[in-house]
Amino acid sequence: MRCFRLPHAGLVLEEAGRSLFIDAGDFTDEHELATAIGAAGPIAAIVITHEHGDHWTLPNVAALRSAAPDAPICTTAATAAALAAAGIEHVTVMSEGDLVQAGPFALEFYGRRHEVLHSSIPVIDNLGVRVNGTLAWGGDSLARPPFAAEVLGVPIGSPWSNIAQVMDFVLAAAPRRAYLTHDGMLSARGRGLFTARVRWCLEQVGGELIEFPSLSPDPAARFDL
Repeated sequence: MRCFRLPHAGLVLEEAGRSLFIDAGDFTDEHELATAIGAAGPIAAIVITHEHGDHWTLPNVAALRSAAPDAPICTTAATAAALAAAGIEHVTVMSEGDLVQAGPFALEFYGRRHEVLHSSIPVIDNLGVRVNGTLAWGGDSLARPPFAAEVLGVPIGSPWSNIAQVMDFVLAAAPRRAYLTHDGMLSARGRGLFTARVRWCLEQVGGELIEFPSLSPDPAARFDL
């Protein structure tokens, strides 16, 4: 597989000439998404881990669906309901343990709940996904995946976590490789602080920090997994 990232929490994977879009949310503007759609292979599927706007927007889903009218969308029940209300079809509600084959992508879903934002805010459903037995992305959760992670997304600058929780997540999951996500709210210095802490944790468990490219300035930029 090859991959590149979208701003903040988004990710695009490519395999056998097809693509998988994950969590193209409101940090990805219209131009950035159009560039990604144009640069990637035909869309095999779309995954949305939960209902929050930094993981999906109606204009972004509509643009993806316009490019791939028959591509399935895999998501939570609440997100599926919101999409249905907006007239978006071919949406499948996924649960922990579900397996889906979408073109060249084997999708294995795990996890159940979003991290707590505050006692005044209800906790919502959240799904993680492992792609082709290799890359795991947990959405807005710091729960240890129920498997040994080959490549793991580590959310760093989220409003629902702190550096201690992020470090404990990395130490507990002990991935062989990890990449950083959820950095759209961080300054360059803040991202550097989190990066150093995550790298230290990975060194303790024999892991490695990797970086997925964005398509700016090079639309051909990819990381080979």
